[in-house]
Amino acid sequence: MMTTLFKEESHAAQGRNGAGAFPKIYVPNDAADVGFGVEHFLAQGPALKLALRQHGALLFRGCGVNSADDFEGVLDAVSFENMPYVGGAAPRRQITHRRIMTANESPPDEKIPLHHEMAQTSHPPDYIFFYCDTAPTLGGATTVFDSREAFDLLKSIDAALATQLEVEGVRYTRVMPAETDPGSPIGRSWRETFQVETKADAERVMQDQGMRWQWLAGDEVRTESPLLPAVRHDPVSGRKTFFNSVIAAFTGWNDTRNVGHRAVQLGSGAYLPSAVFEQFLASAAALVVNIPWQIGDMLWLDNRLVMHARQPFEGPRQIYTAIAIESE
Repeated sequence: MMTTLFKEESHAAQGRNGAGAFPKIYVPNDAADVGFGVEHFLAQGPALKLALRQHGALLFRGCGVNSADDFEGVLDAVSFENMPYVGGAAPRRQITHRRIMTANESPPDEKIPLHHEMAQTSHPPDYIFFYCDTAPTLGGATTVFDSREAFDLLKSIDAALATQLEVEGVRYTRVMPAETDPGSPIGRSWRETFQVETKADAERVMQDQGMRWQWLAGDEVRTESPLLPAVRHDPVSGRKTFFNSVIAAFTGWNDTRNVGHRAVQLGSGAYLPSAVFEQFLASAAALVVNIPWQIGDMLWLDNRLVMHARQPFEGPRQIYTAIAIESE
């Protein structure tokens, strides 16, 4: 056990990965006989970060985090370095002045597919965090999948494709609207995506990110990412990770401007073989872990190791999120 302030709890929804329980669940330790709140995360920061790096996912339940401000206070206390959300595709709203925003606000009847946050960009975050302010009445679980398991699964299905992805890398193509489209899971406008107001400023950001672009009618812009890795190496476990946004692009980048099957290409320019990839997705569905939300829950993910997704839901659901990079 990491500390007397926390105790581990098991849940029927948990899975397992190479480090054990996945996600690892912490609740207040009644034996500690103290009130629980944001301040108790301060002294535990290094141990919590170590547990996160080992397990990939930590869920805190009933730990005195009761608002977006509390959520932000915890992340500050543990010294996770804030990262602005520049380049992400999801429609969002800023909640606190500095770092807390809404999770993807795409329509509730849509499933958001598995992805590593912002893996379609040159500088993805190292961590992503979620906090439940309002739990849905039905559905709405956050799905997690250890990316090391994902790579091993793909390799067992088609070793040649796994090698292609590792050797060639991938490129992502996306058309962004001039104004955010809340009906699309990737409907964030180029103004919000790049946090700019003018085309000239957007072009400077795209150039800095190594992207190619083409302005289209209606002030939409077609973007092409630089060649990005699709497979990475985890130095802690020594295993390879399926670190990319390939699943999200292939299955979820569909709206009036985009076609998912054409949104991602191998470095050679070839598209993914649909039959093989569909088999991979079907097999992965049996290995993922779905985490149902309770009010006050806080979920930490090592974005380098764990993909996440969102299940459809009914009723109000308000999940807040933040991203961070590894402190120097």
